[in-house]
Amino acid sequence: MAKKTPGLPRVGVTTRFRSALVSHSIHRGYIDQVARSGGLPLAVPTVEPEFCDDYLNTVDGLLLTGGEDIDPRFSPGTPRQRDYTYHPRRDAFEFRLARGALDRGLPVLGICRGSQVLWSVTGNPLIPHLPDVNGGQVLHRHSPTEPAQHSVRLVPGSKVARAYDEPVVKVASLHHQGLGPQTPGDLRWRVVGHAEDGMVEAFEREDTAAPWAVGVLWHPELPVGEDRADPLIAAFVSAIGTS
Repeated sequence: MAKKTPGLPRVGVTTRFRSALVSHSIHRGYIDQVARSGGLPLAVPTVEPEFCDDYLNTVDGLLLTGGEDIDPRFSPGTPRQRDYTYHPRRDAFEFRLARGALDRGLPVLGICRGSQVLWSVTGNPLIPHLPDVNGGQVLHRHSPTEPAQHSVRLVPGSKVARAYDEPVVKVASLHHQGLGPQTPGDLRWRVVGHAEDGMVEAFEREDTAAPWAVGVLWHPELPVGEDRADPLIAAFVSAIGTS
């Protein structure tokens, strides 16, 4: 179990490397929500994987953010898609970071791509393109930059359901990939949320005695500018403070 540092819970928040802008960047919503929930957000840039241990020694919890599709070489059983850009440098860094956080017992929250990192790093495949599976029954995004709205039904008693205190939540969704069938592995996930089309939208560690670890395919950091803490992000930061 990781030892918490004094002061505000230090939350490592992963960033994207924007090649066109030659910069590391992070959506404001992640930072605002962590700070609003009582955490100290610390941006973690995409660097070489050997830096992961030093970052994990610095933070008390890890927030894996959204972004690009995961390169299929990092996600077993996931076919490569045409016309999609991959960033294997980010994948290599975040996969090592995520696995290190899970092994150390740091509280972890994966959002959209971040949840797919958690799913994949524990040996599970992704669904490469949801419209090929659900036939467009539920729209999970309007475009790569425009979220869709849909409902997610939560499993009673799960960490996500307890955070929202609702059996069904309306979410902002911005993904075209999904979570494939879980395979046997050393770390198992419990599915705790489904969209109306049956697609998995939320999961948590199956071992209830294990440290707090949750993945959601929607974006609880949206919309920005609202003066309130998202209940799930607040529950994540609270779990860091009590770990």
